[in-house]
Amino acid sequence: MTEAIFGLLGVLIGSSLSWMQSYWTSKKETNKSARYLAIRLVCILDKYMEDCASVIKDDGLFEGQRSSEGCLEPQVISPPVPKYPEDIDWKSIDHNLMFEILSFPSEIEDGNRMISASNNIAFPPDYQDWFDERKFYYCQFGLIANKLSNGLSQKYGIKKKTYNDWDPVSDFTVELKAVAKKRNHRIEDHKTFVKRILG
Repeated sequence: MTEAIFGLLGVLIGSSLSWMQSYWTSKKETNKSARYLAIRLVCILDKYMEDCASVIKDDGLFEGQRSSEGCLEPQVISPPVPKYPEDIDWKSIDHNLMFEILSFPSEIEDGNRMISASNNIAFPPDYQDWFDERKFYYCQFGLIANKLSNGLSQKYGIKKKTYNDWDPVSDFTVELKAVAKKRNHRIEDHKTFVKRILG
């Protein structure tokens, strides 16, 4: 009887140890995959944020000069939507972060549609509505990219890139506040104009 109990205990302990070993190996592999994915995404998001910073500094002047027609023209091409690697295990990272990261390209596409639509109300020589709308959205895109990158860095212990003389969050925030104020004022002017015409 005692031998049977000891035998049963041995089987239980052996299978428990085997299960625990398998669990820890799997968990270690998942953590390794998550960190690898996070490092790749942080690099992509940081680059996108830097590209957004170039967009918001675009004043439409080429070496301080307007075009030959006296107009402002974009000098910086808007960056493409971030392209994420396809060979990674998305299930390995935090699900909330995964959702925010995967939905980010869709937010950018929505913003780009709004920027394109502003062409209908932007007039030469300054095309101010278009430049303001572009700056308004790319400030937000830069802040979101920075937030996502920071979230990944903190969650997975990645050393964050530092910039010597540039604080991206401060820069985007200052620019966003300024352009949002101009934009709101312009929207009110448009509403007043439409109300005056339509009665």
